[in-house]
Amino acid sequence: MSGRPAPMGTVVVSRLRRRLIVVGVIAAVLGTALALGLYVLYPALGRRAVSRKLAALEARLGQPIEVGSIEVRLGHAVLRDVRVLGPGGSHPPVVTVERVDIDFATAASLVGVARLGVVVADGVHVELVRDAAGVDNVSAMVERWRARRAGAGAGTGGRGTRPSRLVVRGLTGRARDLGTGTEATVGDGLIEVGADGAGRAILRTLAASSGIGPTASAATVTIERAVGASPVIRVEGGQVAPYPRLALTGIAGSIIAADTAGAFDLDLAGGYGGVEGTLWTANGRVVPASRSGVLDLTADRFSLDRLEPILRDSPLIDYQRTSVDAALHVEVEPTTARFSGGFHLHGLTVGHPMLADKPVHDLDVEAELAGVYDAPQRRLTLERGDLVSRGLPLAITGEVGLRGGKTGPDTRRAQPVLSAHLVIPPVPCQQVLAAIPTEMAPYLAGYRMTGTFATDLQLGIDWANLAATILDGSVGIRGCKVVAEPGDGPGRLRHEFEHFVEVERGNWISFMVGPSNPDFVSLSEVSPYLVRSLMTTEDSAFYQHRGFIVREFRSALIRNLEAGYFRYGASSITMQLVKNVLLYREKTLARKLQELFLTWHIENVLEKDRILEIYVNAIEYGPGLYGIGPAAQHYFGKHPRDLGPVEAAFFSSILPAPKQRYKQYCEGTLSRWTTDKIARILSLMHKRGRLTDEELAQAQATPLVFARDPGESEKQCMDRRARAIKKARPTNPMKK
Repeated sequence: MSGRPAPMGTVVVSRLRRRLIVVGVIAAVLGTALALGLYVLYPALGRRAVSRKLAALEARLGQPIEVGSIEVRLGHAVLRDVRVLGPGGSHPPVVTVERVDIDFATAASLVGVARLGVVVADGVHVELVRDAAGVDNVSAMVERWRARRAGAGAGTGGRGTRPSRLVVRGLTGRARDLGTGTEATVGDGLIEVGADGAGRAILRTLAASSGIGPTASAATVTIERAVGASPVIRVEGGQVAPYPRLALTGIAGSIIAADTAGAFDLDLAGGYGGVEGTLWTANGRVVPASRSGVLDLTADRFSLDRLEPILRDSPLIDYQRTSVDAALHVEVEPTTARFSGGFHLHGLTVGHPMLADKPVHDLDVEAELAGVYDAPQRRLTLERGDLVSRGLPLAITGEVGLRGGKTGPDTRRAQPVLSAHLVIPPVPCQQVLAAIPTEMAPYLAGYRMTGTFATDLQLGIDWANLAATILDGSVGIRGCKVVAEPGDGPGRLRHEFEHFVEVERGNWISFMVGPSNPDFVSLSEVSPYLVRSLMTTEDSAFYQHRGFIVREFRSALIRNLEAGYFRYGASSITMQLVKNVLLYREKTLARKLQELFLTWHIENVLEKDRILEIYVNAIEYGPGLYGIGPAAQHYFGKHPRDLGPVEAAFFSSILPAPKQRYKQYCEGTLSRWTTDKIARILSLMHKRGRLTDEELAQAQATPLVFARDPGESEKQCMDRRARAIKKARPTNPMKK
């Protein structure tokens, strides 16, 4: 049986099986060879394909793209150190990416079709810069991209190159405007976008500064977009600070695309200074592309005790008694921001040692404001500033130009400038007096006035040319008349009065200024040389003005601006008398305000000779030495009528600091500074016709001789101040 031939069917099947095996082996070999070829050749081909795509993208953007390395394997590519350079290949790069992972369809790629899957970009940084001329590093690139898309036609242009999902992680960014100093940054961000355009972006730790003070920040900004819908922007933990101590905080709300193309509607709310709760709302519309918008800010009335955490260390006190409300309308254009609105402040109490020695209560202010800010010129113009404070209307307008603002096509402001115009319309004088809080004017209590008051003042300061400072106008107090005054007012100075002096802080002495005091000297008994010397150094136009040396206010302002702080005054002899005789000697705004009023009044109730007579009999000439009678006897052993030009000039030289300069008397010799000062005073007296040629020559040849007790040591002489303090008492009946 074994020798019988196999059936024909069996032979065919066997041969077919062998052939299939051979084909399978061949296919396996070819498949293996193809796979090996793909693994060997695909990365190189892939890199070339990716490079071609990058070159095409580079052409579309019109800006160079640099890539550190490209790795390609089946279905995946990795790009490292990707940089999109600025115009013309400039640095810094507009975009830098540490790593880009790209998934794609392998089979499609084998026939030259790019069908992308998920694309993940890590470590992305965006750097936007606009130079001083207004040219930035991204606008041209964006316009080219839009033009190429528009030229390709809707619905074309490579859907396959659009990833199924784009993820950007570790996003940071910075935008700078070198012309205005504005800068904005993003600390961290995540972006996720699908092929259908839906997605979200979460940006964290955002900050912006204007370069001139105002700043803004946000903890988180979320941007979400659904398919076929406009994006919605939500803000959390936002903050806007026009000034460091004035911050809108806790800003939250939404920014939604408006029905107008490119516009967004804002609906925000927040608080102040980190205090929780909603204290204001902001609604409006912005158009980012045109850098324009309209915004309405509203703060409904609330009590300031809600801001206690940020007011704790401020001069404001009694917060629960103070309320505020405000409204502001802002219209923004590319280079300007126009504003209008107002605020009401009720029941404010301020306690500050520079204002008054007691807290000032019931400061009510209502204001209506309007103006414009010009960003390139860095200029703020207040076109309307109508205020009413405690029933007194006033209007303030003006401009502030900051350093660095444009003043011409190629020039910028080197130093700030300020111009201001203050107007108080004609109002009853008593209304002005009533508008001053009691704590600001305790020495004015009891005054009653008739007449009309008005003010019109102009101020102009250019810190680059302080000599050109403008201070001009009028204070219409001359239209006022006092019909009643308190018993301790200037009227009492017509007759003999008791004068109180603080010899040391908290220690007082008093003496009579009048005939009952044997040390009192009438003006007719005072050497004319002393009168002329005092007028030369203290108030040359004493007999011509009405208490104020108007031109000296401007000169003092210029000197203070040059010094950088308020050091110099414009005190006339009348003003010095008011400070020494009628007011408690404290350095506050309240005292200065009362000093101005009382100077005006004293000039209306006393003759010039009486003012000067009180002055020479009341001022200090050394430790415990008050009045020219005791001073002339102590220093020179003379009656005041017998003082010569040199002795008179000596008294003028020590008046600014008589206690400190008393040491010269105890030492028996003058300092070089005092010697030179006396010589300058004598020369100036001669120049102004207060010394003849002969009197000047004789004075220059006359030495100054002190009348010292030869048995008194220098230490005993210097102890005069201590002896004066022992006679003092710790009360001041004049203090209010």
